[in-house]
Amino acid sequence: MTEPNALRAPGSQGQLAEIWGDVVSRPQLGKAMIIGAVMSIAVYFAALQIIAPLAATPAVGKALAMLAGIIGSVASGAVCARIFPPKRVVSDHVADAGAWQVEVLEQLEQEGGPIGQLSDLPPVVAEEMRQVGLYEVFQNYEQGRSTGRKGE
Repeated sequence: MTEPNALRAPGSQGQLAEIWGDVVSRPQLGKAMIIGAVMSIAVYFAALQIIAPLAATPAVGKALAMLAGIIGSVASGAVCARIFPPKRVVSDHVADAGAWQVEVLEQLEQEGGPIGQLSDLPPVVAEEMRQVGLYEVFQNYEQGRSTGRKGE
């Protein structure tokens, strides 16, 4: 999503932002950042007071406290995941699978030359393609190419 209007959503979620290819709610992101900072620093200082005096040297005690702070940061991620559930709905259904598969095969042929024939494949590969449902796609494409119609 690169359109600015697509990142603005009315309602309780507020404005949305794209971060690392994912769309998030800005207010919830801010709250999650605050929770993460508070939890990691709190765990660090607690470990500095509890674990550091038990360590053999002060440097080891500080290192252990920093490790505890990192663990606190990971724990804050789990807390935020519980507080702020995902907004996305993932669907396995593809509206028209055949059309985009044919487009991909046509693009492969245009960019890289002929894609070959199914008869050239080793039996093991052909069987794997049948198992994942690709054999028929290539077979239909090959038949369409031989009759002059691509993808039918």
